[in-house]
Amino acid sequence: MARRSFVKDDDAEDVNVTPLLDIVFIMLIFFIVTSTFVKEPGIEVDRPEAVTTEERKFAKIIVAISSNDEIWINNEEVTLEEVQVRVQELRAENPKSTAVIQADVEARSRMLVEVANQIRDAGVTEIAVSTDEA
Repeated sequence: MARRSFVKDDDAEDVNVTPLLDIVFIMLIFFIVTSTFVKEPGIEVDRPEAVTTEERKFAKIIVAISSNDEIWINNEEVTLEEVQVRVQELRAENPKSTAVIQADVEARSRMLVEVANQIRDAGVTEIAVSTDEA
C-alpha cells in the first residue's frame, strides 16, 4: 500500500480577518451617524404624578424648571427671555423637533405657562409636560 504524506500548507490555514474588521468599523460608523442623542436639561426635577400619561419619543428640546423657578436648557441656566432664542437654536438643528418641559412639583404654574409660551413663540407647536406615572 502506498502511503500518502500530507504536506502542511500554512497559507491555507490562516484566516484573513481584515474584511471582518472592515465590516465592523463600517457598522460602527453607521450606528454613530444614525443615532440620536438626548440632550439633558442639566438638573434633576421632582416631576408631578399623573394618572394618564403618554410616552413621547424623539423629543429633542428639553426644558427643565427647578423648584425655585430656575430654567435650564442643555446644562445651562437661562432666563425666561433667553428661552425663545435657545429653543430657536435647537429647532434649527432639527426643524421637526418637539419640546418637553420638565417642571418640578414645587415650581409655580405661572412659570410653566410662561416657558410654554416662549417655546410656542419660537415656532415649536408640539409641547408636552413631563410627569411620573401615579
